[in-house]
Amino acid sequence: MQSQSDELQEDKEMKRLFVALMLIAFVTTGAFAQIVLGVTGVQYYQEDASGKLPTLSESWADFKEGTGVYWGGYAEIILGKLGLGLSFNQQTYKDPWELATTGGLSAEAFDQWNYDINFFMSYHLFGGRAFIDPFLQAGVGMLAYDWKNKDMLATVYDVSEDPMMASAYFDFGFGLGINLGGIGIFAKGMWNVKSNEPITSSEDVYGVIYEIPDWPVMPFKWVFGAKLIL
Repeated sequence: MQSQSDELQEDKEMKRLFVALMLIAFVTTGAFAQIVLGVTGVQYYQEDASGKLPTLSESWADFKEGTGVYWGGYAEIILGKLGLGLSFNQQTYKDPWELATTGGLSAEAFDQWNYDINFFMSYHLFGGRAFIDPFLQAGVGMLAYDWKNKDMLATVYDVSEDPMMASAYFDFGFGLGINLGGIGIFAKGMWNVKSNEPITSSEDVYGVIYEIPDWPVMPFKWVFGAKLIL
């Protein structure tokens, strides 16, 4: 029968082996992985009166005019044909009432923004560096509405770290890219499905965790982007 000290020693050895295997996996995969950094513009759409969504050309026309564009960027690690990524896009609303001037704050203190944080997985049919790069993508994200410069407001007001409104969602879709060596462009269409689970606050308000009010999630988005493949 093994003593307790023998069992502890074996446990330590197993942990060391696990850490060593993780380091080996990280080094070997890192050597063959492609790191992608990009900039994106996202546009969200509702169905029109006839139940149709805008086509790619219609969305591109809106994009060129800057209509409803959420600007941002993303980072993705592609290993073979599979990718993992994180994106952030936002749209800023300037303070229309110049409230900041009445409180002695800077002009940007009362600016607001909508933002979209998304963690996604992708499958590149021909690999991430292929000249023609069709891909599938699915992810989870959060759309939120909040004050943009809370650090400024916090000097005068009691401001929560949580967004004023937020909703979680799941998205899925497909896209097509063109890569020329280490640079590329792409477009993708994604369907958004709002989660029924509310987002709760991370702070206690008088000892109570509360549900953050929902922010609308439009059912579809077109994304245009450019990328650098490292």
